[in-house]
This record gives sequence, C-alpha cells and structure tokens, in this order.
Amino acid sequence: MDNLSIKTLSETVETATEYSFKLQDLMKSVIGAQNQVKITAEESNLEIDRAFDELTNCVLDALNSRREALKAKVTKIQEEGATPLNECYKVICETLKNTHTYICEGQDLLHQHDKVDINSYVQYLEQSALLGNLPAVPNLEEVPAITFQLNVPFLCKTLINNITSAGIVFKMGPVQIVHVCEKPGALLVEWEEVETERPLDVQKFCLEVAVGSHPAANHRHTQATYREVYVGPDTCYLVKDLHPKQSYTLRVRCKAEDGEWSAWSLPRVACTNLAPFGWQVGNPHYSVNVGGKIACKTSRAKQVLQSNMTQFGPNHSIEFTILESGDTCSDFDGLGLVDPSCTVVDSLQINGVMYISTSGLIFLDGKEKTTRLPPLIKSSRITFTCEPLKSSRVRVHIDSGDKAVTYDWIVSSTNLRFAMMLTEPKWKVMVE
Repeated sequence: MDNLSIKTLSETVETATEYSFKLQDLMKSVIGAQNQVKITAEESNLEIDRAFDELTNCVLDALNSRREALKAKVTKIQEEGATPLNECYKVICETLKNTHTYICEGQDLLHQHDKVDINSYVQYLEQSALLGNLPAVPNLEEVPAITFQLNVPFLCKTLINNITSAGIVFKMGPVQIVHVCEKPGALLVEWEEVETERPLDVQKFCLEVAVGSHPAANHRHTQATYREVYVGPDTCYLVKDLHPKQSYTLRVRCKAEDGEWSAWSLPRVACTNLAPFGWQVGNPHYSVNVGGKIACKTSRAKQVLQSNMTQFGPNHSIEFTILESGDTCSDFDGLGLVDPSCTVVDSLQINGVMYISTSGLIFLDGKEKTTRLPPLIKSSRITFTCEPLKSSRVRVHIDSGDKAVTYDWIVSSTNLRFAMMLTEPKWKVMVE
C-alpha cells in the first residue's frame, strides 16, 4: 500500500472516529431527553394522584360536615318546637286526670244522692267552674313542620362540570427561558410564552433563582432552594448581586387570568464570568465598601475615583444611585464614563470622558452639551446604557429622573471605565 493510500485511509478512520464521537454525544442527548420524558411523566402521575386524593378527602369532609350541620339544625328546630308542646301536653294530661277524678266524684254523688249532705253537694258544684278553662294549644300552622330541600341533580351537574375541567397537563410549562446573557455580576434572563393546548391570558411572571446547578427537569424542584427575584409583566429581568463563576439555576412561571400560577419552566443553569461593577480601592480621598459597590467621599480634595477595571461596554447598562448628596452642585463634579486611553486625576472635563455633572449638565470630551438633565440629589438614579456602533463608536443613553439623552461617542476602545469626581465629603454613591 503506497503512502497516498495510507494517508487516505488514516484520514478516513479519523473522520469516522470524529463521527463516532458526535454520535455518542447525540446518544447522550437522546438518553437525557428520554429520561426527561419518563421522569416528568412519573412525577406528573404522582402529582395527579396526590391532588385528586386530597380533593376527594376535601369533598368528603365538606359533605360530611354539611350533613352534620343540617342534621344539627333539624335537631335544634325540633327541640325548640317540641319543648312548649311537651309542656302543653303535660298540662292537658294533668287537667284530664283531674277532670276524670271530678267525674268519678260526681258519679259517686249521683249514686248516693239520698245520703249526700248539702255541703258536699255545694263543694262539688263550686269545683265545676274549673271546667271552662281549657289549656292553650297552638295550631299546626304555628308549630314547626321541618322540611329539607336540596337540588341534587343541579349540584351534581355543577360538581361534575368543575371536576371534569380540573387540572391541566402541559407538555411543558407555558413559559420558558429562551436566553440568558452574562453581565457584570449579573445575568440578563429572557423568557417567552410557548404554544399550549389551552391559551392563557398571562397577567404576570415570576422568576426565581437558586444557587448551584440543578438541571434535572423536576417540575417540583425539590432539590434546590429558590428565592424569588422578580414578579411582574416584563419578559426579561436582570438578576443582580451574583458571584462570578458560580452556577445558578433559573426558573420562571406565569399567572393567568384565573389567578393560578402555572407550572415552572425547565430549569436553566447559567453563570457570569464578569465581576460586578465596583469602585477602585485605595484612593485616600474615598472610602469604598460593600464589595466595591458604595463609595463615600472623605475629603475636600479634587480627586477622581475610577472603577477597579475596564468593566463597562456595549450591551451593558450601569446605574448610579446617590445615597447621600452634598450641599451644593457643580459643573465640575459628576460621574460618567472614561475612555481607557484617557488619564484622569483631578478633572472630568477633558477629552475622553463623558459625564453628567451634579448640576445636571452633560459634558462630552470636555465640551458642554445643550441638553440639561435634573441635578443630582439624594435618591437620584442615573443610568448609562451602551450600544455598539461601527468604527470604534458607541451610542450611550443617559437616563436621569424623567429625562434621557443619547450621544454617539468615538472611543479608542469599547472597553470603558466609569468614574466620578465629587468635592464635598458628604457624597455617597452606589454603583450597580
């Protein structure tokens, strides 16, 4: 066999080997899918049995409780109606007994009329006045005639209609996570509704996250400890305060017009490799804490504090929150973005910097822009959002209060830093 044939054969074997590896990977995927179908079917059957056993017990308990309540009502009415009648009966019996005794006494007097003295006769006649006082007996219309009414056919129909529509079986949850994008110390999670046999009028969504990797499609998710991070109508959310390189499991569900939460989506495991936004530590004029998120001005020196690295860039959004503000506003004090080629020490009004001043003015490459935003005060939130453009250009959106501006900016690199310069020591700023 010549060298060409050996080379061809070797390449063929190598290609077949790679093909075999791909088939093995596909086999693992198919096995995983089979397990997902089998396990979720078994768990759903258990859930159906558990739910309907609980429903059966609940209905039986409710029926027995209602039965006893109705019978107790009958007993109460019976007792309330029978008590005065029983007393009346006793009075009639006693009166009848006395009357019989009176009759017998009278008959004895008749048999002995020749021997009866006048006094006995007079005493007997005086007792006859009692014969006219009959006990008061209520009419039948005045006493209870207990009845029971229940439209059994209608109730059965109502129960059957409700039971026959109880429960829904979906191939999967009606909402699924479709995209997860890593952000600095965060994950941007997007989800969407999927086609189901029963369309839902979705009112809001619920997103939860658990630390660790829990990829099994266990719809009860009993192996993970989830915490709620978002409830609302939006179909995306930025999950913040995450540790870099730590796996997190995400799931989402929705609530329809009937007020019931749907089944959970398939779990989605993701992580961010980007460190969270943070201020640079070591500047003697600023105190940085809470993992670099919060910076406090500690002196009156005109010094710039920058981020600890080039963390900001296209498709990123950064928010500054003014936790405490100074007494005055200045065009020279502010916060914003810095081109990595720019060196900033004691001023932001230079080429390579875009910032909003504490007075609300916008400066780009040292030049004041015409648009003015609200001045920065306590509780102000300022957001910078970056979009990529061609030829080392970026588009930056600045939102503050109820106003927003947009500028295109030529930079040496799209990997940007953020910075602030504040003169008064009262300022405290948080970055997220």
